[in-house]
Amino acid sequence: MTRKQQKYSLRQIIIAAIIFPCIIAIGMCFDEAKNQSKSEKIKNESFKVYGIVEKLKPNSSKGKNFASRKDVVYLYYEKNDTVFHIIEDLPDGKIEKIGIKINDCFEIKVAESDNHIFEIDFNKTLDTVIDKNNFENHIYQTYIHKRIIE
Repeated sequence: MTRKQQKYSLRQIIIAAIIFPCIIAIGMCFDEAKNQSKSEKIKNESFKVYGIVEKLKPNSSKGKNFASRKDVVYLYYEKNDTVFHIIEDLPDGKIEKIGIKINDCFEIKVAESDNHIFEIDFNKTLDTVIDKNNFENHIYQTYIHKRIIE
């Protein structure tokens, strides 16, 4: 018994060679538009707050892929008697390179319309502490995030 080899016509190969890069380009355009939208929101409609580092996870794995690593910084900030907890992913080794420690304070620009869109300036360390235990309302990004912090 011999196995039949599937043959592709030249037309099928050319169509696949045209469609595949087009799909990739469309995906990249959507990603770029999303990034521009985020930067526009931060630039035009944002407010400044001071965020406190509450937990550090240096050299943690990226999802199920154990080969690639990242550093994770858990921060919180206070606005209108509510504590907002946020997560920032950094390249592997960045926590040690910058010298970030727990209870360090950094300036954060947060988009007014969406608390999940923010920009942190890790170059400006401030000497401020906000006690999150004084507040009853806490907002986390996900339920898993809440379990990690508590």
